[in-house]
Amino acid sequence: MRTLTLVSLSGWPDIIERIGQSTAQKVWHALAALLSQNAQYGLQQDIFELGELWFETEKFGSPAQAQQALSQAVAQQLLSELDCQLVHEAEIQVSSAAVTEHATQEQSIRSDAACALNALYPDSKEDLLRVFANKNLLPYWQSIQRVQSEGLFGYEALIRGPKASPLHRADKLFGAAMAQGQQFEMEKLALSTHLATHARHCEHQGAQRLTVNLSPGLLFDNEVSDTLQNYPYAHLLCIELTEHLPVDDWVPVKAKMAALRQLGYTFWLDDVGCGFFELTLINTVKPDVVKLCITIISRLDYGAEIIDEIRQVVDTVHLYGGKVLAEGIETPQQLDIAKQLGVDYAQGYLFDKPKEAGLLSDK
Repeated sequence: MRTLTLVSLSGWPDIIERIGQSTAQKVWHALAALLSQNAQYGLQQDIFELGELWFETEKFGSPAQAQQALSQAVAQQLLSELDCQLVHEAEIQVSSAAVTEHATQEQSIRSDAACALNALYPDSKEDLLRVFANKNLLPYWQSIQRVQSEGLFGYEALIRGPKASPLHRADKLFGAAMAQGQQFEMEKLALSTHLATHARHCEHQGAQRLTVNLSPGLLFDNEVSDTLQNYPYAHLLCIELTEHLPVDDWVPVKAKMAALRQLGYTFWLDDVGCGFFELTLINTVKPDVVKLCITIISRLDYGAEIIDEIRQVVDTVHLYGGKVLAEGIETPQQLDIAKQLGVDYAQGYLFDKPKEAGLLSDK
């Protein structure tokens, strides 16, 4: 029997806040790897910010057996990574349903997930409506530095909700949007905010490279397509394809990328080595820049194995003419290792924290 199973850690957003983004990424990546290493578990969806993992498996005879086995595996893994109190606060919730040819049954478990999301964000709907109605998003920029030669390459564009709002943090903002089924609409509003900010900067302060995040599926959205077709600073914009959902077929995505490259856009692959963008995709997609996941960079000091993996990625990317960025550089030692490995760009708290785009000094 094929079963679709949702593993949900309802207290996960609070745990991220308590143990920090970097540590939480390590725990999460280990959890996903554990549940995925057995071929009978097929990871379907991974939403780090909300603590959700979706699996499809044929191993169990009933949804109840799937729920019991996965609950035990998750609990054991979390106990090995976190203290008992934090595991209790994670509130592990597992739900499962049989997969049939009828889409409505799969939609049923997904609608249950939506209810779980609403439970996580019970008071967010009105705040979210105000954000959309007022287009009230704040663009933040974080610098991207050259590694092999000193100097600023450009900035990554990040988004925040209104100040003094429950949705100011990005995870809260997008978590609330997901709960209301508005994730893509939020991405589109963030994109328009970033492009307007970038255009003003180019007009009044001079040309500046900027990277913006975008789900691959939104390349096929008519509104997004029209916006990108008519943007006057395409040659300065890098589109970071993000990893919220798996990409089943890269052929049409690559065709869209090729058309937009003719306008001057470049394409980056975000968070390689985590989630759905695995290292094997590099040769398939051949992005202009491969952005190594912060989890990988956080392990740079752990030994030779991870360094060998990164060296292989760098060599592969350089072979076809691309470049590599290390995200989450926090120590001079990590920067030195990245430089020795031939990494081209870096960003992280060693250089700066994200700042409001309007407060950045011209460089």
